[in-house]
Amino acid sequence: MTIAKLSVSIDQQLLTFLEGYQQKYQIKAKSEVISEALRLLRERELESQYAAAMQEWKEDAGAWEAVAGDGLVGEQE
Repeated sequence: MTIAKLSVSIDQQLLTFLEGYQQKYQIKAKSEVISEALRLLRERELESQYAAAMQEWKEDAGAWEAVAGDGLVGEQE
């Protein structure tokens, strides 16, 4: 994994939270806390995208059902 160095500016309330979180969970570096926060944001974004895709699929389920058995031989249970 390649690590890139980054400088960020955050307000004092977020910094206080970050430092408290770091201390509470005995995390060695602030960058680890920020990395975890970004992973959670990415996960939330993916969940949102999957939910949208599922909704799109549900709206077009008839088209899926029409081709779901294509290429299958015999009855499927």
